[in-house]
Amino acid sequence: MPTVTPIDFSSTPLASHYTGFYATIIDDFLTPEECASFSTRAGEDWVPAGLMAHGAEQTVHSNFRNSDRIIRIDEEAANMVYEKLAPLVPELQLLTPDGPWAGITGKVPKDSNSGMKKSQKASWKLVRVNLRLSFLRYGPGHYFKQHCDGLNELTNGLVPQKSFVTLHVYLNGPPSGQQSDDSLVGGATRFWTPDKKHHLDVEPRVGRVLVFQQRMLVHSGEEVLSGVKCTMRGDFMYEQVQS
Repeated sequence: MPTVTPIDFSSTPLASHYTGFYATIIDDFLTPEECASFSTRAGEDWVPAGLMAHGAEQTVHSNFRNSDRIIRIDEEAANMVYEKLAPLVPELQLLTPDGPWAGITGKVPKDSNSGMKKSQKASWKLVRVNLRLSFLRYGPGHYFKQHCDGLNELTNGLVPQKSFVTLHVYLNGPPSGQQSDDSLVGGATRFWTPDKKHHLDVEPRVGRVLVFQQRMLVHSGEEVLSGVKCTMRGDFMYEQVQS
């Protein structure tokens, strides 16, 4: 049975920067057998992971991002993840400008007397997981330095879709509830304050999924010290609806 644990940034050393930001950990989202099946879907055509340069062009900068990747367009896998994950995060089904998670898509609403700009008026409805899935492999010495995930915008359909939320599924590692084992040491997903003075780690655990907003949430893939970390990254896609 999956266990949902929201991250309350207001009670962490990151509170001054990320109070009101969204991140949730779901343990036992996939069984070890399901994780193995997803790993098999990836195949073995690993290449060095790149960074976005111009348009769809990517370039490799191993001093910033040092890991391997396989990108798959896999409708069946994306739908499988969506159908299983969406019911576990009902708060992400509809993002409204006056809702508790308005900051995922724009400015958090402020009191009209504060002088702050109002948030955008659009609401956004969750519709699917992006069919483009990234399978990532981090061996000893691999890492991904501090960054924010980019927003993906799909315009090839009748209604444009935008990603606001990242899904990071850990396909191997110790079971949930276990601190560590010899198969994988290091490789935490680490949330950082922008000044890099404070951080919060989410450790890789087999079957765990980390769900978090893309906007302005700085994080890194910490260096793997031994073993291999395998993950699958995807996006929740949204369509704009009238408020």
